[in-house]
Amino acid sequence: MNRKIFAPVVTAIAGLLIYSSCTKPDATDLGTDLIPAVDNVHTFETILEVETDNFLYPDTTRLNYNDIFPLGQIGDDPVFGNTTADLYVGFIPTSANPFINKDSVTIDSVVVSLAYQGLYADSTSVQNIDVTQISNAGSNFWEPSNYRISHAPFATTGGVIGTKSVDFRTLNDSVYYVNNGTDSIRTNNELRIRLDNNIGQQLLALDTATDYKTDSNFVRKFRGLVFKANNASPAKRSLAYFNLAADKSRLMVYCRVIKNGIKDTISPYFVAGATGYPAYRYAANYASLIRQTPAHDYKNYLLNGNVKDDKVFIQSTPGSYATVTIPGLDTFKTVNRVVHKAELILPRIDATDDNLYTPPSLMFIDMVNETRDSSFTVRNDFVYTGSAPNYYDVANQGGFYSTSNKNYVFNLTRYMQSLVTKNLRAFKTMRVYAPLETHPHISTPDGKSVANINFPSLTINTPISNGRVVLGGGNHATQKARIRIIYSKI
Repeated sequence: MNRKIFAPVVTAIAGLLIYSSCTKPDATDLGTDLIPAVDNVHTFETILEVETDNFLYPDTTRLNYNDIFPLGQIGDDPVFGNTTADLYVGFIPTSANPFINKDSVTIDSVVVSLAYQGLYADSTSVQNIDVTQISNAGSNFWEPSNYRISHAPFATTGGVIGTKSVDFRTLNDSVYYVNNGTDSIRTNNELRIRLDNNIGQQLLALDTATDYKTDSNFVRKFRGLVFKANNASPAKRSLAYFNLAADKSRLMVYCRVIKNGIKDTISPYFVAGATGYPAYRYAANYASLIRQTPAHDYKNYLLNGNVKDDKVFIQSTPGSYATVTIPGLDTFKTVNRVVHKAELILPRIDATDDNLYTPPSLMFIDMVNETRDSSFTVRNDFVYTGSAPNYYDVANQGGFYSTSNKNYVFNLTRYMQSLVTKNLRAFKTMRVYAPLETHPHISTPDGKSVANINFPSLTINTPISNGRVVLGGGNHATQKARIRIIYSKI
């Protein structure tokens, strides 16, 4: 399959200025504090044509334990295709002797629960969630770190040990259950799945003197569980999100026991997202394996061999990206002028099931070099702040989806001005995408760049795999991607 992944783009000769007009300026047209609104200054508006192309994004994202993890399937988005999100979760004990008097224990039931956080797409989705056990012998599911979302599936053992048909609309409903045989518990935002009692028997059989002594010993005997949406689910149109770091994400064993000569009930539990008792160095292990299989129009545009696509398909992580090339950039920078505003405008095009599969709330833009092997922030318009949640000035750079205008707008004002007045390096090709996070090189005001090695990744679109959108490309007949420039002559 001839998928396009950072393949070189052949661009045409200098682009055209579509139109120009002369107006008196207002504060809006003057951009972000470049010059004040004054009398007798006339501004001109120019549109630069762009060329757009679609690519798969070579994603290497890893989720951290305090991220939100997806689970489920979007079986056939009629524009973008299939998405599956499988969840691998390790559990660790909270004490070295969780069953107290293990020789007297009778296991009544085993339940695994995940703390529900929200969903993406169709809330009426109904999916059968199957639980299997990760293989102790054939799996390498243990590292003091996390895994890429593109990691190969881990080996499992046995068949399905628990399953539940889940109406996604009910995941935030109240749930009642009895704890320790007597206490009635009311909770909500929790997915609870009954498991085969054999899981409890495995945990009960482990040796408190060795197997429960350290984290490495324990996980060699119990790697964890896999959660997957069954392919036969009746309505695969959504991803549900879960918080493994929350207290509700746990594996519980409900038991009867003889304690101090008296019959009693206990419910030892094993945590998913937190560290265990002090002898355990690491949090429980986890992996989110996400697969997106392009189909329909999205796949056709990836494979069409055309470097001037009239539509742009953006899907969040692992997802896609589009290049936006400015053929007329060299001509633009030769004319001395004051740039009051420059912005890339990407209009949204209506697509099938847009009401279910909503657009990413935020996209990112950066520049790519001529060999397409490195990316750089937009010089001067990207401002690193070092502050969560995004670590950069989102309001200044732009990229939010506008529900009123149905478009994305990116600020390029200071970058375009630097080309005119300082003759700094011009990147003719930009990249737009909606990643969970990104880590580009930082472009400095003097035209140099530094590797982003000392900064955290920039957080863009959360949670992961949340959003898709079709945008007008540079060649679209009515809804063109374009660069709008407001300037005055010198």
